[in-house]
Amino acid sequence: MKPNNMKENILNVSTKLMAKNGIKNTSLADIAKEVGISKGTLYYHYASKDDIICDMANMHLNVITNALIECLQNAGFHSTTEEFVSVILNKISDIENHGRIHMYLICEAITSNEKLREQFKIKYIQWRKALELEIQRTTKFKASSYPISFLLMSIVDGLVVQSLLKTEQLPYEEISRFLIDSLK
Repeated sequence: MKPNNMKENILNVSTKLMAKNGIKNTSLADIAKEVGISKGTLYYHYASKDDIICDMANMHLNVITNALIECLQNAGFHSTTEEFVSVILNKISDIENHGRIHMYLICEAITSNEKLREQFKIKYIQWRKALELEIQRTTKFKASSYPISFLLMSIVDGLVVQSLLKTEQLPYEEISRFLIDSLK
C-alpha cells in the first residue's frame, strides 16, 4: 500500500473506531491493530493521536461543507422558497450519518483539545463563508446570505444533536414549513 493510501486507511479506520467507541476510548494501539500495522508504522504516518484527530476533523468538515454546497447548487437560483428549504433539510438528514463523529470532535475541541478547537474555529469560519458565497451565487436570498449561512450551520449542528439523542423522530417537513413561512 502506498504511503498516501496507508495514511488514508489509518484515517478511515480511526474515524470508524472513534465514531463507535469515542475519541477518548480509542487508542493508537487499537487503530494500529485494526489497520493491521505496528504502532511504529502508525507513528511514521501520524506522530500523535491529536494529529489523527485534526486530519479527521478536516476531512469531516470538508465532507459536510461540500454536501451543503452541493445541496445549494442543486437548489439553484430559480428555486422557490419551498424547494430551497426542502432541499437543504433533506441534505441535512443525509449529513446525520456523520453526526456521531461530528459531535465527538466538537466535544473534544470544546473540552480538552486546544489545537482542535483552533482548527474548528478556522473551519467553521471557512464553512460559513463558503455557504454564504454559495447562497449569494445560487439563490435569490443574496441580501440575507450572511445570516442564512449562520442559520444553516446552527440547524445542522442542532439537528445532528437531536438525531443522536434519538428521543423523537425529527419533523423535517414541519421544520421546512416553519422556515418557509419565516422567509416569506
